[in-house]
Amino acid sequence: MGLSSNILWHQTKKSNLINILRLKNFLFSYSKERFIKTNIEIAFPMISFCDLPLSEFAGYIGKYGGYSIGMSREWGRINRFNPVWYCESNSLIEHQLSDLLLKHIVNKKIRDVSLLLELNAYIKPVEGELNVKGHRYSNYRFMDEREVRLVPDFKVLNKNKLKFILTQEQYIKYKNTNKNNSTLPLGIPFDWKDIKYIVVQNEANIDEFKKILAILGCDNNKISIFHQQQV
Repeated sequence: MGLSSNILWHQTKKSNLINILRLKNFLFSYSKERFIKTNIEIAFPMISFCDLPLSEFAGYIGKYGGYSIGMSREWGRINRFNPVWYCESNSLIEHQLSDLLLKHIVNKKIRDVSLLLELNAYIKPVEGELNVKGHRYSNYRFMDEREVRLVPDFKVLNKNKLKFILTQEQYIKYKNTNKNNSTLPLGIPFDWKDIKYIVVQNEANIDEFKKILAILGCDNNKISIFHQQQV
């Protein structure tokens, strides 16, 4: 079996999954990331999936909310999603990118800085600390998740009067203003045919989500819905 699949998995909470289905849209959300070559955390707007075969995906179910939706890789390709660039801490390329960004910031070359910041939004450390759902994982191997990500460009965000980067303080303020929610009023739509799988927590949830899809007018009867233990 290959190390990648034809499915892109998005993990979330039950309420968020219902909202995704209701809107037929994945909303961008500010997510905190480590700024390259520093311990500074900043938040970029993004939509994230993981590219894992079902046999490998089982180990991650429950870590990010307990519910998952599997989209076709073709849908991800059309909407210009891309695998993140995993970078070893203190590697040569990390130093080169950091020095390049600093050089353009000092010289106030705004366009170059914008491009480099967009690039930084697709860079993730090979491993580091992960805090999720009240659990802390030290030396967590991010690279094993095979993340696929989409970050909106500056032009789209500027047009919608949204920030490309939030500091830690701005991120907290944004969430407080939006009822502890980090989503943006901006997203990527999909059609029912683009959904391949839905993973729920237990057997009772299967019928629940079948009814939800029917109420929403879903005309794709090929969507496979199964619960975590089946995975």
